[in-house]
Amino acid sequence: MTQPRSAPMPAALRAGRTAPHPARAIRCTHCGAAEGARCTTRSGRITKTKPCPARLTAHAIAVAVCPTCQVLPGTECRTPDGRQHDIHPARLTEAEGTAA
Repeated sequence: MTQPRSAPMPAALRAGRTAPHPARAIRCTHCGAAEGARCTTRSGRITKTKPCPARLTAHAIAVAVCPTCQVLPGTECRTPDGRQHDIHPARLTEAEGTAA
């Protein structure tokens, strides 16, 4: 008796699993992953989770307006007196919203 073949995975499900994170469009400053490539661990293994935090930050700076300090994409966050600030958490959230 032959075993029945399993059904192929629907394209809609397959597409959702392979969609790269938009931050992968930027080279990772932490692990050195190239544009389009996934981030790696110290031992060189490819990560299966989100990109490195440094890559997420660079992506947020590149694409999102900061809701806190109102700087435009491509400009780092600022404090009220004009000095550079790391990155406001609201900007990371804003960048995640543009990724969806």
